[in-house]
This record gives sequence, structure tokens and C-alpha cells, in this order.
Amino acid sequence: MVERIRQLIEYAGLSSSQFADGIEVPRAILSHILSGRNKPSLDVILKVLSNYRTINPDWLLLGEGDMLTKIATPANTVIPETIAEPVTKFDEIAGEVINGKVQNEVTAETVKLPALKEDKVVKQIVFFYTDNTFSVFNPEV
Repeated sequence: MVERIRQLIEYAGLSSSQFADGIEVPRAILSHILSGRNKPSLDVILKVLSNYRTINPDWLLLGEGDMLTKIATPANTVIPETIAEPVTKFDEIAGEVINGKVQNEVTAETVKLPALKEDKVVKQIVFFYTDNTFSVFNPEV
């Protein structure tokens, strides 16, 4: 499992200190895990999985399957490239949650998404913030 944690750190493009800070684990604990002195505790594993939701738990725990979870899509469905790429301008879309709904300020720059097919409706939008928190927006239909 130590080698898979190393792979995850490399995949995330972080130093071990940045990774430890990101998952809110003391740097010394991560250092001891990476050196082989200690094995990862359940708490550390849960923090990794909760901060890196795209990581396949079977891969991290057992070394089985691919590193990243696969997004289930119906057969013959093509995901447009503009949707598949992550949006990186979350700081410009900051808002507060009121009664379970995110209230956004109008910003000068709007993120452009491709038009959806007529039979598709947005179900949920999740905003991830740099402090590792998130807000969920469920638009009314």
C-alpha cells in the first residue's frame, strides 16, 4: 500500500508534505508510512479516500483494478471534451449556502459549458474549494 500512496502523491503532483497537509495528517505520520516504519492507519486511509474521491478504494487497499474509478456512462455515449476537463476557476464562483442552496454572486467571467441535449437536465453541481470543503447545488427543475 505504501507504494500506491507514493503513486498517488506523484499523480497529484505534490510533495509528501503538501499531500500530508492536504489530507490533514501530520507530516511525521506520513513520513513514517512512506519510510515503512509504520503502516497506514484506518484514519489515514479514510482521509486519503475522502480527499481523493476519484481514487479506486480497491486499488488503494488491495492493489486491484485501476488507480482511478471509472465514470459509468451508457453505451454509445460520448463525453464532450469541454465537460471532461476540470474547471479551474472555482474562486470566481464562490458563494454561500442558504437553506441548502448555494447563492452565488454574479461574476464578470462566466464559465461556458456546451449546450446540453434537450433530453438532459442538470441534476447536481458540486463546488470544490481550495480549503478542501465543498458545496452542493441541486437546481430546481
